[in-house]
Amino acid sequence: MGDVVWVQFCSPAGRLIERPASELCRERLEEREPVWKPQRYKGRRAIATWWRLADQVRHAGCATLGALDAALSLEFDTEVATFAGWPMRLRWEGNAEGCVPDFFARLKDGQGRVVVCQPGGREAAGWASTRGLLEAAGRQAGWQVRMHTVMGDAVVTRNRQRLSRFRHARLADADTTRVLHQVFARPRPLDDGVAASGLPRLSTTARAHHLIWRRELLIDWASPFVPARSLVWSPQEAC
Repeated sequence: MGDVVWVQFCSPAGRLIERPASELCRERLEEREPVWKPQRYKGRRAIATWWRLADQVRHAGCATLGALDAALSLEFDTEVATFAGWPMRLRWEGNAEGCVPDFFARLKDGQGRVVVCQPGGREAAGWASTRGLLEAAGRQAGWQVRMHTVMGDAVVTRNRQRLSRFRHARLADADTTRVLHQVFARPRPLDDGVAASGLPRLSTTARAHHLIWRRELLIDWASPFVPARSLVWSPQEAC
């Protein structure tokens, strides 16, 4: 087995091609179709679903609940511009076996990031060799490699899940944003601030949730978010 990592991926036209990882630093893998999809069968314990990326027509595949949490984490990460599910297969030179990372993300600074959910139970057998393959691919291609683990704080996870429904840019409105920064210049419950804004309640509430998701309005993420009671405030630089 050689020390060169080979990467199989789809061309923009959808044709499977394979190249050494060292040649792929600038390859737009985050825009490519999946090279693999999980099989569906009766008794499957994992879940296969699709995560709709905010403000994009593409979906990213998630084979497990852990991968679904990883997709949510990528959306929440302010460093990430976009990502794709299962866009490549990695293998050592001279070895037909390999692995398919869960996600490939493109950061806003242009760097690539490979994200993998570490398996548990019986599926964890051979993980050490898989991790070695991933890390070698990262070194040769200049990518970051991240092993995703589900966050231990269930409250933070639930808050992110709830607010992710408001992640889409269609909820952004410059005039509403300006007013909300004014009414939340001091901490107050979300419902109180929306009422004080004098703007339509339903649309303004949705837009306030969008600003919280983007961290343009701040909350205590470690406490359950309840619009009638939870304090919301504008960061000083936005006031």
